[in-house]
Amino acid sequence: MTRSALCRLARFVVDDPLMPDPDTLAVLRDGVIDTLGCILAGVRTEVAFKTRAAVQAMSVEGGAEVLGAKMTTSRPHAAFLNAVAGHALDFDDWELPGNTHPTVVLFPAMLAVMGTRATGRDLAQAYLAGFEVIARLGEALNFEHYDAGWHSTATFGAPAAAAACARLMGLDASETTHAMSLSISAIGGYTCQFGSNAKPVQAGFAARAGVEAACLARAGVTGQAHVLDHERGQAVLMGGLVPDRLQAALGKLGTGYALAEYGLVLKPWPSCGYTHRIMTCARRLYGRIDPTKITAIDLYVPDFHAAVLPFVQPRSIPEALFSLPFVAAMGLVNGNLTHADLTQQAWKKPMIERLIGKSRVHAFAPNQSVQNYSAKDPDRLVVTFQDGQIIEESCSFPTGAPQSPMSQSQLWEKFAANTGPVPESWVEKLRIWPELPAVSSLFCRQGEYA
Repeated sequence: MTRSALCRLARFVVDDPLMPDPDTLAVLRDGVIDTLGCILAGVRTEVAFKTRAAVQAMSVEGGAEVLGAKMTTSRPHAAFLNAVAGHALDFDDWELPGNTHPTVVLFPAMLAVMGTRATGRDLAQAYLAGFEVIARLGEALNFEHYDAGWHSTATFGAPAAAAACARLMGLDASETTHAMSLSISAIGGYTCQFGSNAKPVQAGFAARAGVEAACLARAGVTGQAHVLDHERGQAVLMGGLVPDRLQAALGKLGTGYALAEYGLVLKPWPSCGYTHRIMTCARRLYGRIDPTKITAIDLYVPDFHAAVLPFVQPRSIPEALFSLPFVAAMGLVNGNLTHADLTQQAWKKPMIERLIGKSRVHAFAPNQSVQNYSAKDPDRLVVTFQDGQIIEESCSFPTGAPQSPMSQSQLWEKFAANTGPVPESWVEKLRIWPELPAVSSLFCRQGEYA
């Protein structure tokens, strides 16, 4: 196997003596001198003044808190750190059609910029605005965008976060346009990074970009309004632009909210949402079968789901989150998957390891390729036993999807398991946060509920 391009580049960086000849050194010297002069000249330009003002404001306007860490930092970095933490276990919600994790980008970004006078209604409106952006971009660009390998939580999340921040900060329409435009220039994110720390970091980058872009726009920094749909813009370069589909998505603006149309998929288990239909199947068999008698486990999932679940025998928590055989084994043996299972490296337990070895993933071409989940394309779990018996379960919509929602009691049980003991008075306020006249202390004063 040939080494990857980055490995080859890294080997060069580490091993080459990097000793240029005199002529080359002279070119290098002149380049640095020239750029230094450009910096010192450019420091007096309008855009440099505006960006310095924005960065200074991001840093000195009281900062923002890192939840659960008793730490205050700059607004963009607080958004970044809170989003990374929120996405670290892949336990946060996701949505259709953007195929993103919206709240883990929107909420940290909004927390970073909201003032002490922000009401629950202000926060809810900003969230609604951000969700509208992320979902309508999804309608316009997916699944070509996601299938091309782009991590849409990052690529759609950044302009959505910029829009939410712009709403909270009171930016006008022109400034909001510039904020979203600037955020698009700041983002990337690749699905081939899944199974590593980069996945939550990419969500953090999106939240940070949204905050930075909104602050830059408020300071007067501009971007091109056509960066999304230009012939060399985001849509074309990141998977392709279908003008009619974009117009149809934009035509929905103001006619009904995307959040009402699509809802959120909440997660009962800390793993990629594409593993949850199989987990739902496995839980139906839990307690009815003897796992020690299993000789084969066949897992049938749509090809674009299988593409982001490449790990068979995981070696780390990030890989376990994207291992369909591991999740299936946990469902069959334990009927559940918890944070504790991950920290205890449950994939190394003999029974789990054995069932992982018995598992095969089968990717099929779905009938409804433009839908993440469809009744026509269920996941199937087929278990074969020593005596030749075969049991099959199928699932079209996982537990937590709008078609099969978590109950309020399940939601709060998950919350309690994630937070540990907290004051009931804080929980009672959380239950009505959209109605509260002030929410900054509710969300951002961790000393009150830690």
